[in-house]
Amino acid sequence: MLMGVYLEFVVLGPPISNQQSKIPGKKKLEAWRARVAGEAQIQWPRPLLMGELKAIIINFFAGDRPSVDVDNMSKPILDAMQAVVYHDDRQIRQAELIHSRIGAPYSVVGTSQVILNALHAGQQFVYVRVENSIVPYPLPT
Repeated sequence: MLMGVYLEFVVLGPPISNQQSKIPGKKKLEAWRARVAGEAQIQWPRPLLMGELKAIIINFFAGDRPSVDVDNMSKPILDAMQAVVYHDDRQIRQAELIHSRIGAPYSVVGTSQVILNALHAGQQFVYVRVENSIVPYPLPT
């Protein structure tokens, strides 16, 4: 694992947003959060992280377009990791949220083995990583 990276994991299937929480979607949302929390717990069976953190969430989707908006996919994932990885999702001070079509051209030099293994399987998945936040944060040029 890279320096400053606390955990990384994948969850198979498309992400579910909080906007999909109407019945019967609520059961799907609860199941999605439980799967995220379960994977996070496997990868982080330690005391909760303290301090400022960064999250990277990549939805590797199949088809023409992703099932949720990029901004809506993060909240259920970050919520599911509360009390599992960190105390409060307010600790996430920086986030990279990305949709990427499975089969699209990628630059894989230096890519996480977790991502490469999941891509090789060929199924839709969401990659999640929690790492140290970048301090000082470089403002865009």
